[in-house]
Amino acid sequence: MSNKTKNAPSDSQLYGRLLSYAFQYKGSLILSFFGFVVYSLGNVLLADLTQFLLDSLGGEQMLSLGFVAQASQWVWPAGDKSTTDYARVAVPIAAVVLSLGRALGFFAGSYFMNKVARSVVHTVRTDLFSALVRAPKAHLDQFSTGELLSKVTFNVEQVSGAASDALKTLLREGLTIIALVAYMLYLNWELTAVFFVVAPAIGLVVHIVGKHFRRYSRRIQESMGSVTEVTAESLAGLDDIRIYGATEQVNARFESASAFNKQQSLKLAFVQAASTPIMQTLLALALGALFWFALDPTVLREFSAGSLVAFITAAAQLGKPIRTLSSIQSIVQRGLAAAEDIFEQLDVPAEVDDGEFQPADVTGAVEFRDIDFRYPGAQINSLSNVGFKVDAGQTVAVVGRSGSGKSTLVKLLARFYVPTSGEILLDGCNIQDIDLGHYREHLGFVPQNITLFSDSVAANIALGSMEGRSPEEIIVATERAQADKFVNDLEHGYDTLIGDQGLGLSGGQQQRIAIARALLKQAPVLILDEATSALDTESEALIQSALDASREGRTTFVVAHRLSTIESADTVLLMDEGRVIAHGSHTHLLDTEPLYRGLHQQGFTDA
Repeated sequence: MSNKTKNAPSDSQLYGRLLSYAFQYKGSLILSFFGFVVYSLGNVLLADLTQFLLDSLGGEQMLSLGFVAQASQWVWPAGDKSTTDYARVAVPIAAVVLSLGRALGFFAGSYFMNKVARSVVHTVRTDLFSALVRAPKAHLDQFSTGELLSKVTFNVEQVSGAASDALKTLLREGLTIIALVAYMLYLNWELTAVFFVVAPAIGLVVHIVGKHFRRYSRRIQESMGSVTEVTAESLAGLDDIRIYGATEQVNARFESASAFNKQQSLKLAFVQAASTPIMQTLLALALGALFWFALDPTVLREFSAGSLVAFITAAAQLGKPIRTLSSIQSIVQRGLAAAEDIFEQLDVPAEVDDGEFQPADVTGAVEFRDIDFRYPGAQINSLSNVGFKVDAGQTVAVVGRSGSGKSTLVKLLARFYVPTSGEILLDGCNIQDIDLGHYREHLGFVPQNITLFSDSVAANIALGSMEGRSPEEIIVATERAQADKFVNDLEHGYDTLIGDQGLGLSGGQQQRIAIARALLKQAPVLILDEATSALDTESEALIQSALDASREGRTTFVVAHRLSTIESADTVLLMDEGRVIAHGSHTHLLDTEPLYRGLHQQGFTDA
């Protein structure tokens, strides 16, 4: 058994934590509660109304036994009217008033509970999204994009079932059962005890069925993550799929993931379908025993005709709320399985940010001291004993064969990961001692995989903390990134909306937008992780001159694969198998390092 299974929270703990979100909306919760109280009392009083009606038709003077009868007498005394004449007016009016009150109670209970539920879902969804965007990258690396999307969409909707329909049904039907049982106890506690005989059996069925629901719900949740993952991967790689004739292959993967989801859903449906008739059988046995005892001459003497019918009517009404409660087991367990996963994500600590130092002036001197780093779950280090110094304002080209650790090195500098051992210094200060937000204010970063958002070109350039930059500053940065020509050619220029991930722009255009974003920031440390890889030679030459101008007064790390970039660097770091095996000028390494010379002869295309 896994530790996760051993330490899994109980249903009550999960639901309690879920309800803690609901208690943030106490006003609506209280209004819903009172609405369902009115609705539940309406059910009981409509049963009590039958006693008033039947006893009145029989001419019996037992009006004081019924709540409706007593209330009617208090509001409108019978005076000298006969029992039948009085009931002819009082019963219809009472029926209308009770039905109207019951309907209003149902409306208030349902509406305000839905308001609470949707507020809970909104809060959980926003908290989950906030937790994911603040979670350490090492944690997010455990999941595919499809799995993360499934958590925010599918899993949250499952919670919505437990927080809306299930919570509403639990409150409405639970209060109804309590009210009906209390009324039955008032009329005859001995007969009511018959129902308590089958209560343990019903509880056992609910417990057994609940365990199956939880297990199958967790599997459905995981399988939906697989379905989303396969879909996201396949749609993102559609060109490769078509070129290499992998359509049938990805179809088979999707069909397999969907078939597993279907299989688990059918198992859940089977358990749900079987639980309802079992509940109905137990209730039928209880009602049969009730009728047998109720018709005993000794018991009959304790009832009038009206009170007996009222008791039986209340008992018969118990069936529906109990069946309804049993039918929401699957919804509750699906919601709890999803809540377990969501709360697990919410409990993940955010990125390490223990630093408090906020340096006023950053020049950009960088030093790596004996850095080792291993990705979570990896068997070997990605970086080992990496150490070097870079003076402020220098440009460093990081080169090496594929998989040598170039991107990992700059990601550590960006504090996307924390070194396993060693320390990275900025202007002589350990970067872990610097406030994380303040530290990143001094970094510009252009990654391999460009991220553009569904927004205007200007908003994509002036991202985040740069939102307040003037249009003139944005235009200057765009010009320096050699992006102004194609931006001005767009339909609405800088106000043109671009699609998700830069839909509508070429790869080179997307990279130039990202470079403009980094240049606008004017940070003292600039990281370019193969930032010009999607550009043609002419465009790269133009941007290279812009980058040369922008590097003045700032430290620049360039993960490079093109000779022109490497030759213009002040220092070249040569990496192999996670180590910096040499560093120096381009000409020095060309003369002294065979590996570097070999990469140079290949034009660095494999670097």
